[in-house]
Amino acid sequence: MAELAHKILDKKSIINQVAIALLVGGIILISAVLPAEYGIDPLGIGKLTGFSKLYVKDVKTAASGSSQPHKTLLLENVGSGPEVPVPSAVNDPAPATQLEQRADDISVLVPAGKGLEYKVNMLKYGTLRYEWITDSGELYFDFHGEVKGNSNYFDSYTIAYSNNMVGSLVAPFEGPHGWYFKNNSVQDITVKLRLKGQYLLKQ
Repeated sequence: MAELAHKILDKKSIINQVAIALLVGGIILISAVLPAEYGIDPLGIGKLTGFSKLYVKDVKTAASGSSQPHKTLLLENVGSGPEVPVPSAVNDPAPATQLEQRADDISVLVPAGKGLEYKVNMLKYGTLRYEWITDSGELYFDFHGEVKGNSNYFDSYTIAYSNNMVGSLVAPFEGPHGWYFKNNSVQDITVKLRLKGQYLLKQ
């Protein structure tokens, strides 16, 4: 059996190949990795090649110490949109008697990568004070209300990314009011809600 001849590189060739590899690696780092991953483009190469478009600025989550890329929230994200007609029930008068005052502590599990809603039923001009906090991480949420009997129309009161929120609401119309929570993380998140006001828990 014939022996295979292996070419042995001399020291100079090895140094040259290592230098070429470092040069190519440096070019890739400056033109692709830094613009795409960190938004750093000192030579403008990332902009020319399009790699800068891949960079998404992180928004820090102070409570968890982590960061997640967030989409920019716009005025157009608020409510059901101009194509959905406003139901006439929005203009119905408030009832003569409101629901009785109550208070509840509720836990809501939002699975990883999923979204869900938690709402209470309120009459027009009913009041609600609320507090919620997550056990870990933050959630995208849309705090909104729907007109009774018409889930196509809704009015958003607050849209944000957060792990904690406190506030109050005077319901502008009768119907379900509450939160759509979206968990963009890879682990389940539990929301602990404290509610006080004039409402009924949805069955």
